[in-house]
Amino acid sequence: MKIRIGNRYRLTLWAAITLGIAGCLLNPERPDASVYGDPPHNYVQSAKDAIAARTTVDHNHRQQDIEGIRLQPRYKFWSSNDLLLGIDWERSWLTSYRNRAGGAAVTQLSPQDNNETNTVWAFYAEDAQRFFDDRLVVRGGVRKTYGTTTLLPTPFALTLVPGSVNYQATTYTVGATLQIADWLNGRVGASSGFRAPTATELGSNFTVTPIGTTIFGNPTLAPETSQQLEVGATALWRGLRLDGALFQNVIGNRITAQTLSSIRGVVVQQYQNNPGNIIVQGLEMQFESDVIRTLALSVPSSWRWTLFSNGYYNFNMTDYGAQQLRIPTSAATRINVYELSVGTRFGQDDTEVPWNLQLIGLLRGPMDYNTEESLSPVFFPGQVRNVTVYEKSAFWVWNLRGEIEPRKGVKFIAALNNVFDVNQHPIFIALDQNPCGANQPAQNGACGNSMPGREFMVGVQVKF
Repeated sequence: MKIRIGNRYRLTLWAAITLGIAGCLLNPERPDASVYGDPPHNYVQSAKDAIAARTTVDHNHRQQDIEGIRLQPRYKFWSSNDLLLGIDWERSWLTSYRNRAGGAAVTQLSPQDNNETNTVWAFYAEDAQRFFDDRLVVRGGVRKTYGTTTLLPTPFALTLVPGSVNYQATTYTVGATLQIADWLNGRVGASSGFRAPTATELGSNFTVTPIGTTIFGNPTLAPETSQQLEVGATALWRGLRLDGALFQNVIGNRITAQTLSSIRGVVVQQYQNNPGNIIVQGLEMQFESDVIRTLALSVPSSWRWTLFSNGYYNFNMTDYGAQQLRIPTSAATRINVYELSVGTRFGQDDTEVPWNLQLIGLLRGPMDYNTEESLSPVFFPGQVRNVTVYEKSAFWVWNLRGEIEPRKGVKFIAALNNVFDVNQHPIFIALDQNPCGANQPAQNGACGNSMPGREFMVGVQVKF
């Protein structure tokens, strides 16, 4: 339902119901992650990995509710100028609980996110000025943010001390776009940003696993900051769009969990700000083509065929705080060197029964990772957790999705994710496989972490 008042205000209401089922097609070569599976030969079991301490259920529930209001009046000083003023108010609640079940020694633990509320006020202004018949547009803006993060009582986190932390930040954006030719636009920009620490990062002390990885909060955390520079161009030609940009991002006070001690699989960590800046420089590309229009194919107007791709390559990633953390490399960790997404969508629209079929491939590039996992000393000798750096290798994942709308507002959906059943994980080194790459005595009955295997989904979506 749409309500329009004059030409300036419009209210749009919509609702949809989506129902579906999903499942995984198990690969018989991939070991079952059952916590009561038989341990491998020569497996030295720790007391905390005894059968009585193993879990059959470890459900961590996290729910966030948000309410807010936004006011954005606009004003024109003259015909080629646009001024936007804004006031945002937002309040959010994060509610978590955790339920564990299993052997007689299994106890309840606090969830991996503390309960919290966040209240944010933001005041901002942005002005845009057009020159030379709108071929050049110059923009600039500033934003002042005031926020309060409140730590609330959390189930089974008996030592938490509820309280509030106030923060404020000033950010900016400035840039320009120039129409160089009818088919080519250029741009340049600079901006800043920030991320305030969460209540979990400020005041957590939860246990991740019964083996004993405990993470403590840090009430002295400073907000993460970033400074971005970008220069780029966009080319358009007969349904073809190509966009490229060179960028630099300087990240300050990056918040990570740093290991304080690691003794026999029991790890104690604390959230800390990175002691130095991280500089990332790279190239970002986007490509999209309406193939029928680009190739001037003679087909009925209802047919649709698009190709699309986007990706980036970071040719410089330097962490100037790594050596202070005893990390034996200056390369930024936990950041992919490159990523690439490619896909195609084919189908019919504006017809009695619209349908489409989509295929998307995602290439996750290599990443240096100072993992918190306890890895097998057989395959990974000499590991010092959160200090020893390993390279996570690149891999592809392909996903397939189809939709058909036999009646307006009623759509049937089917999807097949991880078509080739790739056994990988975007971050973790030790995978759910045999032989196990993790340190068995530090496991909770299973071994390693893998993303879902071949997964199928079917569903129906009804809009009204």
